[in-house]
Amino acid sequence: MMLTHAILIALVTMLVAFEWCLGTNLLSRPIVSGVLVGLVMGDLKEGIIMGATLELAFIGAFTIGAARPPDITSGGILGTAFAITTGHGASIALTLAFPIAALYLIIDNLMTIFLLPMFAHKADRYAEEGDLKGIARMHIISGVVIKSIPRGLFVGLAFYLGSPAMQSLLSYIPNFVQTGITIATGILPAMGFGLLLQMTLKKEYVVFLLLGFAIYSYLKVPVLGISIFAGILAYILVSINSKINQQHHKEVAADDEDF
Repeated sequence: MMLTHAILIALVTMLVAFEWCLGTNLLSRPIVSGVLVGLVMGDLKEGIIMGATLELAFIGAFTIGAARPPDITSGGILGTAFAITTGHGASIALTLAFPIAALYLIIDNLMTIFLLPMFAHKADRYAEEGDLKGIARMHIISGVVIKSIPRGLFVGLAFYLGSPAMQSLLSYIPNFVQTGITIATGILPAMGFGLLLQMTLKKEYVVFLLLGFAIYSYLKVPVLGISIFAGILAYILVSINSKINQQHHKEVAADDEDF
């Protein structure tokens, strides 16, 4: 039964990690992956509870710019699985989820640094040849080989070995390394925001930044409300710009016909 569960959990991990190829669909979030783990382990209720608990713990863990948080896919799935098998609930889930997520982040970074460029360079050659299918193929294969299969193998093997083995493995990581990872996890999102601002903050967009700041500071509108206003404003501006462009094209076409 343990081997069967390990295989099923590995397959769930590979499935949710495949969003790397298809675009972010939030399958890898604990609130979703926890439900899937509960289904394959025959305890849907506990899967939902543990998934929601770990989602709260990882709620700020999003890749922002160049900042990458601990791997919530492996941490969330293994935390939920061990919580169900041991019956210790949230205590074991939270105890193991963060160290496991931090450990796999190191593994994933190494594969991304040393293996992903090979697929990227191959995709560049396809781009030079104008082979769009070849580019798409490299994107999908790299996602399966680097992001999906290794996570599945790691999670499946870790679950099969059991939580004591994982705790023993994690104990070999020096305290200063774990402390550094914890501190970096808090700092890197801010760095990611800074990198995004560096790329997107241009003088013609400063007025929107000031508008959001003013709405939050003086009208006390929460961030969600500001996001809704921003979405509506963006839609209005895009619609107006689209109509202006259409009118411009019509005028140009009319001038060409007159000429």
